[in-house]
Amino acid sequence: MRQPMIRKTGIFAVFVMIMLIFASGVMAYDTEPIARQGVIDLRGVNWEEKQSVQLNGDWTFYWNQLQTPASIHEAAPPTSSGYKQVPSTWKDGDAIHQSYPNHGYATYRLLLQLREEDVNKRFAIYMPSVATAYQLWINGELMESNGVVGTSREQMVPKNYAKLIPFQSDRSEVELVVQVSNFVQRKGGLWESISLGPVEEIMLQRDTKVLYETLIAGCLCLMGIYHFVLYLARKREKSGLYFSMMSIGISIRLLFWGETLAVRYFPQIPWEIGVKLEYLCAVICMMFLALFVHSQYPLEFNRTVRNWMIRIGSVFALVIFATPAVFFTEGILIKEIYLILCYCYVLYVYVRAVMKKRHGSLLNGLGLMLLFLASINEILFYANLSTFENGVAFSVLVFLFTQMINLSMAFARSFDHVERLSEELRKTNESLEQKVQQRTQALEGKNKELQLMEESRRRLLSNIAHELGTPLTSIQGFIKAMIDGVVKPNDPKYLTILYEKTIYLHQIIKDLFELSKIESRQIRFHFQPLPLISFFHSLYEKYLLDIEKKDLHFVWEVGMRKVPDDRLVIVADPLRVEQVVVNLLTNAQRYTSSGGTISLRIDWELGADGTGQAYIEVRDTGIGIDADSLPFVFERFFKGSDVRKLGGGVGLGLPISKEIIQYHQGSIWVESVVGEGTTFSFSLPVRLAQTNDEEWRVS
Repeated sequence: MRQPMIRKTGIFAVFVMIMLIFASGVMAYDTEPIARQGVIDLRGVNWEEKQSVQLNGDWTFYWNQLQTPASIHEAAPPTSSGYKQVPSTWKDGDAIHQSYPNHGYATYRLLLQLREEDVNKRFAIYMPSVATAYQLWINGELMESNGVVGTSREQMVPKNYAKLIPFQSDRSEVELVVQVSNFVQRKGGLWESISLGPVEEIMLQRDTKVLYETLIAGCLCLMGIYHFVLYLARKREKSGLYFSMMSIGISIRLLFWGETLAVRYFPQIPWEIGVKLEYLCAVICMMFLALFVHSQYPLEFNRTVRNWMIRIGSVFALVIFATPAVFFTEGILIKEIYLILCYCYVLYVYVRAVMKKRHGSLLNGLGLMLLFLASINEILFYANLSTFENGVAFSVLVFLFTQMINLSMAFARSFDHVERLSEELRKTNESLEQKVQQRTQALEGKNKELQLMEESRRRLLSNIAHELGTPLTSIQGFIKAMIDGVVKPNDPKYLTILYEKTIYLHQIIKDLFELSKIESRQIRFHFQPLPLISFFHSLYEKYLLDIEKKDLHFVWEVGMRKVPDDRLVIVADPLRVEQVVVNLLTNAQRYTSSGGTISLRIDWELGADGTGQAYIEVRDTGIGIDADSLPFVFERFFKGSDVRKLGGGVGLGLPISKEIIQYHQGSIWVESVVGEGTTFSFSLPVRLAQTNDEEWRVS
């Protein structure tokens, strides 16, 4: 949305400028009173309708004479060559008007014919820049002077800035006499139009021009200061520096051009310094323009061309600075050609940038086109081929305003880019923090695993050294007895004992390694959903015959709670859960006498959300465990006195069962009464399966 609006604004500005230039050409043909043979008839002018008139035409002209009103009346009547076109420089001439050198002195005279009713009215004359010193008489009275008129360079003091001279005539014919001298620059004479009108209107026109140029110069100066401050804040962006120098340079030039406001407010400024500043600023601003545009579009702006523009501009600046105005003002044509060629190339760069769709190129190009047209018009104005003046000041402001918009947009884009990068950096930092936290947690987990593995390793080595010592000692004793002849070497009784001891050692080693793996989380569990009742009933049927062969009763029991279609589900590793049940059944068989009973009971509790705990009990009617031993039955290698008497187990089955159940998020416990029996119970998480759950696989 922003780009089309900018494009329309730029096109409208160029259109307005073209219309103003066209209007200036039309105004040239407006019916204005013209001075003929030193007289201008203003009796047909209605001053209530006409704000002002320009005193253009043929003025009586006295070359190389400084006449006063008194001496003019004594001079011989002038011939046709004694008239000079105003406005024009002395060097300008045609078939009627003679051409003179621009260095010299002369006197102008013009008679104004007013209406009788305009007598005693308050009028004013607006004297623009006169090259380069003058004195003005009105009706024989010296009314104003600018500088010191002289017949040589040593005698005259140059000074030229616009002045307003009010007067009141007591007769209908008003005589104007102007003495002019110039020995200091390329042009001399009344080269700009002199205006006449009611004093209020002329003052209004003068104040309007002053306000107009002051406003533009102030705006340009503020723009320059603003972008210079931006440059100080971000010195990497040289475009801000170039733009600020260009803006400040043009604002300074405006103070010594047109209304020459600097000299008006500070009359003590020497004329030579003012002219040098005017010319220097024009050249220096062009160099900064080249640097600025190159910084914006380095791919489109040839670096070699830029360097030559700066070199040539530097030569011009050096000449202006080191030589007097009488010398460097003569080279204004070369300077204008340089400026126009630079304008053309910069415009060409903008066209290339527009074709490549660079940011802001269209708006900048339109602003430069406006400035280019105004500069051409200014050259035509100084050549007396255009009547429209002061267009350059406005066009410069428009052009620099477009550049300021582009720079502001560039800074806005940079700021947006910085904000996006900051946001991305913030997210990246947060992500890194999360990753660091995750990696830290992972490392802590690995560290805990390593600690568990190390603890398991140390316990394994300690247990191996402790538990293997007794059977190994027994084996060594029997072997030593055989070697010493105490025991027959081939006695089947002792060989059977040795075989049982090796089996016992193998079982210890196997259980120790398995327990160590479970504790260090090195065994992978394969969890899957299992139907609670069907799974444990399958285990009951699987071990029923083995238990009954030992003359024991094996009973299956299920809680009284009814659940249809066997929808109670546990998520477990079927092999590991079976290992726990087998360990408990093996202990029950070992410590239950013939004719005793072993029960496998399943029960559960469910909450309102369909989840709860399943309870699995292995109960026997064996010898039981004394109360003092109950807290230690799940510790490694723990054996009660009853176990020792019967000589069974290595004391690792229950610790292994405990580790497996805890891995399933369950718990295991024991209840026992000596002489009545023992009940080992463990719990597992259970849930009520949905109707669309997959079929349960029982292994």
